[in-house]
Amino acid sequence: MVKKELIPSVVDVDHWLCLDENCDVAYYTETGSMFKKEDLKVPIWFKRDANPKYACYCNEITEEQVIETVVNTGIDNMKDVIAAIKGKAKAQCKDRNPAGKCCTKAFNEAIEKGKYIRDN
Repeated sequence: MVKKELIPSVVDVDHWLCLDENCDVAYYTETGSMFKKEDLKVPIWFKRDANPKYACYCNEITEEQVIETVVNTGIDNMKDVIAAIKGKAKAQCKDRNPAGKCCTKAFNEAIEKGKYIRDN
């Protein structure tokens, strides 16, 4: 996830994702090594100033695109929203998501925001 020029500074120890939305740190280690948000190739979706705010890193789909699709089409499930925006879905979560896991939770939260806007 770190920018190409920073790869040599990655140490071979466990890195943890900083879960504080207001913190500028992206990853940190037990030894004190850290990478800040600006050191990454992609923004971390839950950080306060993430831009763009991805709902799906694998398919490069933003929260805004998900909300817009739900509001404008009425589609409200992940598979169909991805198909409407990108066509065929790719699944590379471990490599493309800064958390190293599936984007389903963030994606479904974006769907819920779209449904709320659509229905109110």
